[in-house]
Amino acid sequence: MKKIFPRKFRHLMLGWAARFGFALGKIIPRKAGLALFSGMGTVCYYLLPKDRKRTLKNLRFVFGKEWSDKKIRATAKAVFAMLGKNLFDAVHLNTVRAKTFYQTFTHDSLDCIAEVKRSGKGAVFITAHLGCFEMLLHYFARSGFDGVIVGRAFRNPALDEVVRKMRSGPGIEYIDRSEPPRKIVRRLREGKMMGALIDQDTNVEGVFADFLGHPAFTPSSAVRFAMKFDMPIIISVTARAEDDKHHVFVTPPVTYAKTDNFDADLHGVIRQINEIISGYIRQFPEQWVWMHERWKTKPPKQEAVGK
Repeated sequence: MKKIFPRKFRHLMLGWAARFGFALGKIIPRKAGLALFSGMGTVCYYLLPKDRKRTLKNLRFVFGKEWSDKKIRATAKAVFAMLGKNLFDAVHLNTVRAKTFYQTFTHDSLDCIAEVKRSGKGAVFITAHLGCFEMLLHYFARSGFDGVIVGRAFRNPALDEVVRKMRSGPGIEYIDRSEPPRKIVRRLREGKMMGALIDQDTNVEGVFADFLGHPAFTPSSAVRFAMKFDMPIIISVTARAEDDKHHVFVTPPVTYAKTDNFDADLHGVIRQINEIISGYIRQFPEQWVWMHERWKTKPPKQEAVGK
């Protein structure tokens, strides 16, 4: 009982915190909300020792030879504060009017996405846990590019409820990973974009490829799906600027070889994607989720890791 109760209590507290944060993010002004949630994120840096240690460990793993330990610790603390800000915006910006919403964003050219929409073919949209990533599909949906996002259910019902609310809305359909793939195919054939996050080590189909200079197990289902159905693969991430606006980065569709060796072609695409995402993370290191165990799974010794 001693082991079960604390876990249940933590789940209960997390559920309450998620619901409270969601409700609070919708009602308080943005300037005050950013300051409050940034402060809450900083508090979490001290209250969550496991996440703090993992963040420091991963930052040292990637930047240990380039940065001083002082810079690594300062960046780790900034990661938590930035997560607080982005959590607030992920809720708050969905409540504002279109004019205010668009004033909060700048973006690269959207021509490649508009071209995909005109083709009516649909596309696979690859992003990362960088910046206010929860707002990306909302941004594109408000810009006339409808999409679907595939996710897994959280064990905590309250947290799952909040995440589903954040990841769905006008022009966005949230599809649980357990649902039949044909549902996703149908939406893509309707010309929608499928959003996918592939920068975490999760228990799904994947391949090993360099990520931030180290071999990392990378989910490959979305990329495999796009290649199988000959759909464009577009990479887009967002990052917060110093004025608290968000910039949306968009790359042209990934080009890749089509040979008799599909697995080799797949590895080549994953390598390209990881290289691009790694570049953005290096540019905005305080805005990525370093507390995730990105390099948990180790590649088999006999498997050649693409570089």
